[in-house]
Amino acid sequence: MLRTHTNNELRKDHIDQTVTLTGWVNNRRDHGGIIFVDLRDSYGITQIVFDPTHGSDAHARAERVRSEWVIQVTGTVRHRGDELENPRLDTGQIELIVSEIEILNEAKTPPFEVDHDSDIREDLRLEYRYLDLRKPRMQKNLKLRHQMTKTIRDYFDTHEFLEVETPIMVKGTPEGSREYLVPSRLHRGEFYVLPQSPQQLKQLLINGGVDKYFQVARCFRDEDLRGDRQPEFTQFEIEMAFVDQEDIMETIEGCFHDLTDKCAGQKEWKKFLDNGKFKRISWDEAMSLYGSDKPDIRFGLEFTDLTEEKSGCGFGVFEGCERLFAMAVPDGTKLSRKDIDKMTKLAQKHGAGGLAWVRVGEDSGPVMKNSNPEFIQTLVEKTKANEGDLIFFGAGTFLQATEPLGQVRLAVGDKFELRNQDEFAYLWVVDFPMFEKKEDGTIQAAHHPFTMPKKEDLERLKSDPMSVNAYAYDIVLNGVELGGGSVRIHDPVLQKEIFEVFGMSDEEIENKFGHLIKAFQYGCPPHGGCAMGLDRVVMLFADEPNIREVIAFPKNQSAQDLLLGSPSPMPEKELNEQNIQVLPEEEE
Repeated sequence: MLRTHTNNELRKDHIDQTVTLTGWVNNRRDHGGIIFVDLRDSYGITQIVFDPTHGSDAHARAERVRSEWVIQVTGTVRHRGDELENPRLDTGQIELIVSEIEILNEAKTPPFEVDHDSDIREDLRLEYRYLDLRKPRMQKNLKLRHQMTKTIRDYFDTHEFLEVETPIMVKGTPEGSREYLVPSRLHRGEFYVLPQSPQQLKQLLINGGVDKYFQVARCFRDEDLRGDRQPEFTQFEIEMAFVDQEDIMETIEGCFHDLTDKCAGQKEWKKFLDNGKFKRISWDEAMSLYGSDKPDIRFGLEFTDLTEEKSGCGFGVFEGCERLFAMAVPDGTKLSRKDIDKMTKLAQKHGAGGLAWVRVGEDSGPVMKNSNPEFIQTLVEKTKANEGDLIFFGAGTFLQATEPLGQVRLAVGDKFELRNQDEFAYLWVVDFPMFEKKEDGTIQAAHHPFTMPKKEDLERLKSDPMSVNAYAYDIVLNGVELGGGSVRIHDPVLQKEIFEVFGMSDEEIENKFGHLIKAFQYGCPPHGGCAMGLDRVVMLFADEPNIREVIAFPKNQSAQDLLLGSPSPMPEKELNEQNIQVLPEEEE
């Protein structure tokens, strides 16, 4: 070994010992002939001292040393002195007086400071990611990710799950997201795809006799990016045989109990539990109360349904809408007209025609001026609003009325600093709709096409599919969807009926999903599972704003790897071997 100790190891017990350390020069300070260097490795920092009276040759060589040089030093551990101790360092009671130094590698001046976190353009950080990874913030995040992944694996191993790897190159099937294509050199004109998730493969593992499956899986989706989305990402997922929804949710909840106890630091989370378990609400309740299928329950501001009360209210917009919801904001005088205008634009951005409001006790605004007194009195009573409170409204169809108001709720929560960063509020959202309509009016799966419909809704599967709910569930933390799952269809007849609801022909079903239907015909057990985005979970535990901060080598917002320079053009010879032709832009 090139070192006897790491840079977070030496203490008072090591005083007078001769040791060898290695690492990067975090910073260098020359104090009148005596040179101080903070030597850094992934474990921590040790102060080393070059004094010409203790090693003239080492001191002379240290005069050349600069930040990020890689060095090896040998010397004697000594006490810093009571008044010179540094309580911010674990090694702050001692220092190393150096007798020998070897320069292992010199370094160019970095494009940004590595020894502390400062605001740096993200594109620069990603281009020099190997330097960015040296920062304490990134080292901390990588260690946390390792700790969390180990905790996850240990939990499922203890519960007798079998970790099985599934293929990366698979058959393309329509599951909701755009897929990355991989051309086959051997089979001209045919393609593999990179998996959106191992969904069908883990179901086939259950069909193959695996009782409890688990995997930390790489997944790929060619989608527009945002703070919590990458083209390639990692999820940890399970699939279980002979279980119902409660069995799966209980298993996942136990995993998050473990994770939170071991990896979440001082986060307060148990006060949000309901009899020791995560709170759960239906999708309909989530939308009706919070305007979101992933609500943040760290604060209130719940909606009041005024659909029955709107008839004859006197305000034409309300009387003509399908649904009406209201949200009372206590102490609404803190919201200026400028604040209200910003929230109106926010609501419009998310599909609302506008944002109606009243301020209790003031005779201003279209709603107050055009509504009859009885409606205003009922409004105040049902929302439990007080003098000075502000009430916002959502009107339209169910989603038009709730979703924009949900965004306003979050904005108010931020404005009033109600979203406590020291709290973890877990939540299960259950009973999701089975189907949703696309822009062209056709039906698609709200979760994925292998989800089991509720038994009591099966009779309406073909006559009224939009009224059918599913055995589907999402786990939510602080308003972020961590993941979701469902009880799966195991009956080949029912699975085929679901595909038919989407308008798929027998030929199309056989071409895209024939392998699954065939497998189910050989005795597939009832089963279900759940998949969680590891990157998102680590992001929340690390208190980071986006998942790029917890991924070693992420893509930027344009799906580019600025470090390696990908995607990049390929030589024509290789394109020809893969049977690929790149058309000129005008021919696309």
